[in-house]
Amino acid sequence: MKTETQEKFDRIIKESFIEILKPLGFKKKANNFYLPLDKIGHIINIQKSYYSTKDDIRFTINVGIFSPEYWLARFNYSNKDVPAFPTEPECMIRERIGCMRGLPDTWYNITTTTDVEELIVEMKYNISSFILPFLEKLNTEQKLINELETSEHTLLHTAAKMTFFAELKLLDKARTEYRKISKENYNQYQIARLKEYAEKQGLI
Repeated sequence: MKTETQEKFDRIIKESFIEILKPLGFKKKANNFYLPLDKIGHIINIQKSYYSTKDDIRFTINVGIFSPEYWLARFNYSNKDVPAFPTEPECMIRERIGCMRGLPDTWYNITTTTDVEELIVEMKYNISSFILPFLEKLNTEQKLINELETSEHTLLHTAAKMTFFAELKLLDKARTEYRKISKENYNQYQIARLKEYAEKQGLI
């Protein structure tokens, strides 16, 4: 039997996340929502704190952009197929709600005294005003490419951008990123590994 706190958490998920995301085509698995698109995917993850208990639940929201090509290059350690329902840690781009709102890392608490209606309103605000606009801005592979090239907001570090462009066979863009690596804060082991990858991809 669930505690009052657990029931509140379930209600928040149902009346904010499911209510908004399901009509948009997001699929749900546990506390994860995934929208497969053409060539990329969108992920929203409700992460409970490791220290949460059945009577005191602490959670935050993670958002990810999934790229099959990037996953194959960075996460396919066992020669498996691209996952049909990837997880947020496997995403190429990862953001958290606090950062998206321009705030410190933000976690929400649920206890027996929590005003659940207030938290539902807060979650709907997070989804509608921050999460969905962010995902809408990056809802095609080409938009993602353009954003990585032109945005002053760093969504990806240089090595990851190089890998993404190289896997898409955008070699000129990948070379541009590779040339930046020696000027940035990578150690000698990382530089050697990235050089090996660049040679394999024909970047140098």
